[in-house]
Amino acid sequence: MKDTLDLSRTTGTATLALVCDAPTRTGFDPGDPAAAGAFGREGVALAHLGDVRRLFDGVPLGRVRLALPGGPTGMWLLALCLVAAEEHGLGADELSGTTYEDRPAATALALRLRGDLAAYTSASLPRWAFRPGALPSRGAPGTWPGEEAAAVAALARWRETREESTDRQGLADPYLWPSVGQSLDGLADAAFDGDCLMDATLDCVRAGVTTGEWAGTLRAALGTYEPPAAPPAPAAREHGAYEAPAPSRAGRHRAPAGVR
Repeated sequence: MKDTLDLSRTTGTATLALVCDAPTRTGFDPGDPAAAGAFGREGVALAHLGDVRRLFDGVPLGRVRLALPGGPTGMWLLALCLVAAEEHGLGADELSGTTYEDRPAATALALRLRGDLAAYTSASLPRWAFRPGALPSRGAPGTWPGEEAAAVAALARWRETREESTDRQGLADPYLWPSVGQSLDGLADAAFDGDCLMDATLDCVRAGVTTGEWAGTLRAALGTYEPPAAPPAPAAREHGAYEAPAPSRAGRHRAPAGVR
């Protein structure tokens, strides 16, 4: 995994660029049919907090500046890094970095994610910035045959062993943070109610939610509505035909059997 971290120095500051593969950047887990054939081609697959823990093992997060991709999972990737920094003993005001947005999409979901992420970083991350353009990195080598199968197996183990027991989460006393099912329901509720998605996303990371589960919950809640390429005719505008549909609670996440 270290091959996917591009570490360079500019003006005396170490910059660590996190290069992710296409499924991670678009919100799919290893093995998802929607991302078939794209696993690990441009960078690392980050499916959950455990992957980020291994990636940052031995990395002095307090002495580097992170460079993260934006796009559909820009918020998720920053949340993964923030929780990893917490586990390294760093506060939010001690983590520095930049989110790079290359040709941002104009879907309703993308606009919501970008707006909430900007609002959160402005209020809570004084050393974080946004910049247009591509992530400054050299890329990463492709995967070796069999690695995707290993990643799929590792993901299955993560789902089986992520800490869902009452001595830590969910119904714990004292209560620490939501379980997987509770955190995904909280994310859906935040999407429906217009609350900032970042706080709910941090709960998802801490609970052990995967990249695909997080993104899938948001897609179900907010959809992937694409605005028209050109303004509609006056008659269409009068009927509101070009506006994004309101979120529907029909897509609310429901925890699978055995998960609260």
